[in-house]
Amino acid sequence: MKVPDILYKYTTASTTQAVLKTGRLRWQSPCQFNDVSELQRMPILSPGFDESRPIYANKLVEIAYSGMNVNLSLYSQWTQEIIGLLQQLKKQGASQKAALKKLESVVPKSTESLEKLFRKSTELNNDGTLRCFCLTENEFNTLMWAHYGDSYKGCMLGFQHINELSTPFGAAEKVRYTNEAPIIGSAVDFYLFGPSSKQNKETRLAIYHTKTKDWEYEKEWRVIYKVNPVKDALYTDFKFYPNELKSITFGLKLSPEIKAEILKLVSSQYAHCELYQLEMIGGVIRRMEYAS
Repeated sequence: MKVPDILYKYTTASTTQAVLKTGRLRWQSPCQFNDVSELQRMPILSPGFDESRPIYANKLVEIAYSGMNVNLSLYSQWTQEIIGLLQQLKKQGASQKAALKKLESVVPKSTESLEKLFRKSTELNNDGTLRCFCLTENEFNTLMWAHYGDSYKGCMLGFQHINELSTPFGAAEKVRYTNEAPIIGSAVDFYLFGPSSKQNKETRLAIYHTKTKDWEYEKEWRVIYKVNPVKDALYTDFKFYPNELKSITFGLKLSPEIKAEILKLVSSQYAHCELYQLEMIGGVIRRMEYAS
């Protein structure tokens, strides 16, 4: 999915000033997410392992007894070995039914639930070394202004990815919203082909980029990196290029004094920046170009 040209960060006036003064953005550890259910719902395979075992077994017998030349390299190592055994049984005159019965003791069973494995892995990974920066594609949202923009007393910063500088926002990935456990594929495919890069990516997105539908209004995008934290800190302030900051939108209730201070910072270091102002027009809040 293509990353939007501009992603936005709703924030308080004091944070806006700190960002402009330091040229840094604070990336948080997922340990500090405000949604306590984050990283708690684990993805699933559908059908799961128990349902997939007979489907898998039938598929293997079908492959081994088909008489067709099969490219075994497409399959997982354990699948290749089982097909080899089945082909030997076929040469010995065993029927497909007999071969299928033999498979009952050969097809691997899952000894630990997938959820437990994912949860254990996630807990080990979320050890304070992950850093996440959250943005939104939504250039105007009343709830975002209320929750993150200090009830319209803050600002909204617009950031753009710059290809030639390999800036991080080009790696942003969209958050998905669902109340169901995310499905990352089929256990039949896992049995047949083993873990794939696509399934690994789906697993990562399901765990780190999925929230319940309550949060859908955020239209969030995330960038996540792993770092070596300093003194067990749960955040890192990363430098950004001035040109990454594309725009600043002033909140409806931003105080004139703070706005004047922000404008000074803009004129001295971010003169290229587009400026906007929220205005109440006919009872409707609109985002207008800022007229100094």
